[in-house]
Amino acid sequence: MNPIQRAWAYVSRKRLRSFILFLILFVLLAGISACLTLMKSNKTVENNLYKSLNTSFSIKKIENGQTFKLSDLEAVRKIKGLEKVSPELETIAKLKDKEAVSGEQSVERNDLSAVDKNLVGLTALEDSSRDVTFTSSVFNLKEGRHLQKGDSKKILIHEELAKKNGLSLNDKIRLDAGQSESGKGQTVEFEIVGIFSGKKQEKFTGMSSDFSENNVFIDYESSQSLLGNSEPQVSAARFYLENPKEMDGLLKQVENLSLENQGYQVEKENKAFEQIKDSVATFQTFLAIFLYGIMIAGAGALILVLSLWLRERIYEVGILLALGKGKSSIFLQFCLEVVLVSVVALLPSFIAGNAITSYLLRTLLASGDQAALQDTLAKASDLSSSILSFAESYVFLLLISCLSVTLCFIFLFRKTPKEILSSIS
Repeated sequence: MNPIQRAWAYVSRKRLRSFILFLILFVLLAGISACLTLMKSNKTVENNLYKSLNTSFSIKKIENGQTFKLSDLEAVRKIKGLEKVSPELETIAKLKDKEAVSGEQSVERNDLSAVDKNLVGLTALEDSSRDVTFTSSVFNLKEGRHLQKGDSKKILIHEELAKKNGLSLNDKIRLDAGQSESGKGQTVEFEIVGIFSGKKQEKFTGMSSDFSENNVFIDYESSQSLLGNSEPQVSAARFYLENPKEMDGLLKQVENLSLENQGYQVEKENKAFEQIKDSVATFQTFLAIFLYGIMIAGAGALILVLSLWLRERIYEVGILLALGKGKSSIFLQFCLEVVLVSVVALLPSFIAGNAITSYLLRTLLASGDQAALQDTLAKASDLSSSILSFAESYVFLLLISCLSVTLCFIFLFRKTPKEILSSIS
């Protein structure tokens, strides 16, 4: 009989031992497969998470409140590694036929007219979901949707401002230009597409626009019409990064442009990234340690079981040696025995590994970004990706199995056939 036939004969005859070996290999293979898939999926989670953090830096005039043309920063826009640039404009506007939310302030002014006491703080941008006040959860969208690029005459208002004026989604609200360098500001009617809640840190100057409840967000395009600007103006330009890890390098390139000499200042917004990056790295390290732990534990279990069985198979080894079978042939037989059992464990391990991966991902990301969760789950459950990860896991399993068999029989194979035969006589 050749080694394959002998291996099959032993596996089929010793069913209890084969079943025990099957359980060990099943757990080991499923665990390795789940770990490898999670490690690959963690990269997807990491990328999506970093993207959702909206890591960015903004460029504005050193003199507070001064506007400028976005085209003035064309040199910055040419830097590689920047995902996009978002124009931002912060100013004030007057409510038309509506009342601002009032309250007590530490600063009281007697020089304001009735109109000046009805001002709102206005922020104009292309995508409100990426604004720092929303990404940091200072403000939270309660109803409707965020402003999107391409919107025209759309507005987000605070729930308290909506409550005071009996406003709801799809209602109209009119604004007058509160200040305009051109002096050509006009009245513009906006449709309410979102209502938010929350309160940010306030600096009181005596005007109603200081209150968080009187902050509104409008689309950038309409802000230019509101202010009557003949050429688009911004109070800040926010640059988003393709890779948050490159923040320091990109800022170095920006510094080389000597923007400070031109009256600009640069502010980076990466606090969320700094807070989360260590957690992401820790989780990746945990997965690696867990993977190595499973492999070591599995190898240990295999060595223990095979060592115990070896003691009972010395007679068999001696007989095979007496029949002229070489040590390499016997070693191959024992390796094939493990391989044959592992083949039976392939399908259940594949199913169990994918189930473990999906469960852990759902648990870990349940409270996180649902878009990131769905994208990660989709990639983790992709058939080609799953098969590739499982194939890599099976290679690891075979290496561990062969190593375990080698360690179990290395001391036995150091003996001569005569010594082995004499030990069983």
